[in-house]
Amino acid sequence: MKSVVMILMVLVWLLPTASAANASAAKAPNFTSDAEWVDTGAAGKKVSHSIKGYRGHVLLIDFWEYTCINCIRDFRILKRWYAKYHADGFDIVGVHFGEFAMGSKALNVRDAAKRFELPWPIVADVHGSIWHDYHSDVWPNRYLVDPNGDIVLQVKGEGNNAPMEAKIRELLASTHPEVNQIPPDPPENTFLPGCGIPTDETYVGDWFGRGAIANSKPYRNDSQATNFHSEGAPRDGKVMLSGRWTTQQDGITSADKKGDAELRYHARSIYAVLSVNNPKKPVRVDLLQDGKPLDSNQGGVDVHFDSRGSYLDVSSPRMYYLVKNPAFGSHLISLQPEGEDFMLHSFTYGNDCQQDFEQK
Repeated sequence: MKSVVMILMVLVWLLPTASAANASAAKAPNFTSDAEWVDTGAAGKKVSHSIKGYRGHVLLIDFWEYTCINCIRDFRILKRWYAKYHADGFDIVGVHFGEFAMGSKALNVRDAAKRFELPWPIVADVHGSIWHDYHSDVWPNRYLVDPNGDIVLQVKGEGNNAPMEAKIRELLASTHPEVNQIPPDPPENTFLPGCGIPTDETYVGDWFGRGAIANSKPYRNDSQATNFHSEGAPRDGKVMLSGRWTTQQDGITSADKKGDAELRYHARSIYAVLSVNNPKKPVRVDLLQDGKPLDSNQGGVDVHFDSRGSYLDVSSPRMYYLVKNPAFGSHLISLQPEGEDFMLHSFTYGNDCQQDFEQK
C-alpha cells in the first residue's frame, strides 16, 4: 500500500561483526507488552510472545495491515514459504499496525486473521509501539531474523520476494541442508510495465493532504455534514460527491440516503475500504460502472446482484472487492449508499498481473 507508498524496495542490513556494540544495534527489538496477541494461526498451541522464544529458529516478522491490498496479495507467498519451511525451523509472526481507526481494534484484527486463514501467530500492535521500535513506515514490511536474534534482511513493500526466500533458505540450510532439495518459488514480477500501471491509491478522507474529493467545498474535519453537488465528472483518482456527507481524516460518512461518490480510475480491478457505524445493520450500496450496473463477469467477490442491479452489503469494517474487469481500462465507478453512517475510506487497484491471489 503504502509508504506511508513504497513498492518494491529491498534494504539489506549489513551486519558489522567487529564489535559487540555494533552487533547489538542489529538485534531485533522485542515485542512490546502493550500489544495484544490474537494467536489465531497457532490454533491453540502455546507460542512465544518474545523474540528470545524464537532463538535457534529463522523468524520472519511481517508488518501488515488487514485493509492493505499489497499485504493481501502477498499472503499466498508467505503461506507457501510457511508450508515449505516451517518444519525445518522457519517461523512467521504477523505484526498488525492499523492505518485507519478500524485497524486499532484487536477484535477486527482477529477476525481478519481468521478470514485470511493465516496459520502463524498474530500480534495486534494497537498502540504502534512495535511499529516504531522497528522504524517501520510501509505495509507490508518484512524483517528476517536469524537464529541469533539479529536482523539480516528487510524487504519493504509488495514483491521482490526472491531475495527474502533465498536468505531464508541460506539460514535454514546451515542446520537443515535438506531445504536445498525444496524448489524455490519461480521468479515473479507483477509490476512489469506490460502488466499495466493503475491509478495510485486513493484516500477519500483528508489524509495528510492527499484527500481525493474533487468538489470545490473543502473538508470540514468535524461532525457537521456538508451538502455536496456534483460539479461534473472527476478526473482520474478523484472522487466527486453529491448528497450530504461528513468529511474527516479517516474517510467520509453518508448523512442521508441520497448520496453518491463517483470515482474515475484506470485498472483491471478496484477495491475499497468501507465500514458502517453499526456492523449489525448493513447498508446496501448500489454499485454502477460507466453509468450502469455491473455485469456478472465484472463484479468482485463482494458484489451481489438482484432485479435492481449490482450492489454491496457493507457490514464489517474491511476492504471490499468491487470490480474485476475482463481487461485493464479506464472507468467511472459510482457508490450510492441507501442509508446513513456508511463510511468510505479509500480505493486501491490491481493490474493485469495481480489477479492470482486469495480474495477473502
